[in-house]
Amino acid sequence: MPKNIKPPKKRIEHHGKNVRISRTGGISATKTISKGGYSTTINTNHGVRLHKRLFKGARMGFQRGNFQFIGRFNSGPFQFNISKGGVSTSIKNNRGSYNLFKPRSSSFKLGGIQIRGKNAAILQLTFLAFSLVLNILNFLWHFSVTILWLFFLSVKWFVDFLIGFYKGYKTKER
Repeated sequence: MPKNIKPPKKRIEHHGKNVRISRTGGISATKTISKGGYSTTINTNHGVRLHKRLFKGARMGFQRGNFQFIGRFNSGPFQFNISKGGVSTSIKNNRGSYNLFKPRSSSFKLGGIQIRGKNAAILQLTFLAFSLVLNILNFLWHFSVTILWLFFLSVKWFVDFLIGFYKGYKTKER
């Protein structure tokens, strides 16, 4: 393998309520104390963070002397993230998410294996295209069945009208 190409790293981690163990980050413990809308989070790897919830999905605070603003919002399949670094939007589905502004931040999960980065973006685009084609075919099928049913009912109503008209015409002759 050439020197400039790195082999893909495997994500191995465990999340507990207050403990996270990962292959790259090691072990970290977290404790959050909240009171009156203000919170303090103590993390063994990242230090102390003081933060305040502004409204649902948004908070601001300080960690290691740096200001933080984080906002996460979702509407349907779209998720919006706002931070000091900018804005990003992703589409979430049952296989992971595709980040529209930063495709290398996408994820794809299949059979318990999570893939991130460029490969995940390609797999997500393939999955989204396949889903789009299936949904279009499903729509066309239902639309054609609806049109066919409407045509059948129109013919039936017209035939019933003609039969009723003919019966009414015959009774007038007598």
